[in-house]
Amino acid sequence: MKAAWYQEVGPAKTVLRLGEHPVPEVPSGGVLVNVCASGVNPSDVKRRAGWLNGLMEYPEIIPHSDGAGVIMAVGDKVSKKRVGERVWVYNGQWERPM
Repeated sequence: MKAAWYQEVGPAKTVLRLGEHPVPEVPSGGVLVNVCASGVNPSDVKRRAGWLNGLMEYPEIIPHSDGAGVIMAVGDKVSKKRVGERVWVYNGQWERPM
C-alpha cells in the first residue's frame, strides 16, 4: 500500500517518508480501511514534532488520525458484510502504529 510514515520525531521535511508499505494485518475486532481522504489533526503534527517528550510509542508510525474511506478487510469478530462500506475515521491512529 502507499503510505507516509515516520520512524523518529522531528520536522516533517526531515522525518516523513512516502512510499510502498506492507499492508497491516487486521486485528480480530478491527477493520482495514483504504483511506481516500485524510485531514491533518493537530495531534498528528504535535506527536510527529516530538510532543510528549519526543517519545515514539512504536518503532514506526503512519500519521493522520482522521479520514474517510472504504473498508477493505475485517477481523474475524467483524461481519464480512462490512467490506465495501464507506466510513469515516476519527482518532483512528491513537494508541496504534497505524
